[in-house]
Amino acid sequence: MAHSLIISGGTVVDGSGAAAKRADIAVDDGRISRIGNLDGVEAATTIDATDKIVTPGFVDLHTHLDAQIGWDPEMRPSSYHGVTTALIGSCGVTFAPCSKDNRRYLAELMEAVEDIAANAIMDGLPWNWTTFGEYLDCVESLNPALNVVGMCGHSAIRFEAMGDKSCDEGVQADERELQRIVDLVKESVEGGAAGFSTSRFLGHRVPDGRLTPGTWADPRETRAIQAAVVEAGGRGAMFQVAPDMRTRYEVERQMFETGAELGCQVLFSGGTGPEGDGGVSRWEEFLGRNNENGRRITSICQTRPSGSFFGLAQQAFLRTPAWRELMKLPTIADRVAALKDPATRENLVTEAKEAGGFGRVARMLHPM
Repeated sequence: MAHSLIISGGTVVDGSGAAAKRADIAVDDGRISRIGNLDGVEAATTIDATDKIVTPGFVDLHTHLDAQIGWDPEMRPSSYHGVTTALIGSCGVTFAPCSKDNRRYLAELMEAVEDIAANAIMDGLPWNWTTFGEYLDCVESLNPALNVVGMCGHSAIRFEAMGDKSCDEGVQADERELQRIVDLVKESVEGGAAGFSTSRFLGHRVPDGRLTPGTWADPRETRAIQAAVVEAGGRGAMFQVAPDMRTRYEVERQMFETGAELGCQVLFSGGTGPEGDGGVSRWEEFLGRNNENGRRITSICQTRPSGSFFGLAQQAFLRTPAWRELMKLPTIADRVAALKDPATRENLVTEAKEAGGFGRVARMLHPM
């Protein structure tokens, strides 16, 4: 019989760990129906994949496409690279749940953390939701090219429950606020969120320079959230973390293990360091031990170094008073004009030197 589609002559890598092999693939009614040698078999459409690799669609496990869907439903560049499912809501930075008065705050928070313009976010989305489930309904109405899986974010939920003090170091949720956080997590997961995300990374800041809501949450709060995720979503519901491995290494590892013991699928952003094997053996032991004991903990990392641009449009490394005042100026032209003043330049240089310059990141900086 004729098939709807045959992808012929490609090298199939099926994701199981098996060796790549040359094979043809037949598709009918949107599903793979045959894999093998289909020479001579007819199809309504044939795609010649000779000299190409054929794989299942990739799942992009860390994106910030939450707003971009509004003006770019193709969700580029993820869709250009074989991605068929995108996980949004990473690092605790999401747009739901959100009361009407907090919309601008969450847009500006996303701009501060991920450099996506707040005005574009406000104009690019209809903002016709308050709950996470309603946000997902909105995403579906935008007809994204990819399958979209969303997590509810700590920043949105903690700010909704605690207000401005949610960013303050040393301030923890009281019993009423913690119950509100737990209730919002449950409501969001029951409304379709695949889980919960948080950032404790000391480089994620809100526009006024404080760290994002959730950064300073104590184990009492994170454990209550993890329990709520499992209660609402069942075992395997996700708890995603951008952790603070620099100052709270053991605290973070304990948080991962607690979440996994409660039933969460824990997903955290990892990486390697410059010393020795980069920490590979240390994480191999931790992940191996936990997963052998039935806990589900996974680290994601990049397969190549990352980078970012900074200059007078945006810079995140120099945070002395003079540099803060310079970066508060509304336009690049205003900042250039300020730098024409010799006294301003001298003050900026002096403060930067006294603060240690770029510190540990200096070795990673390269002029364009």
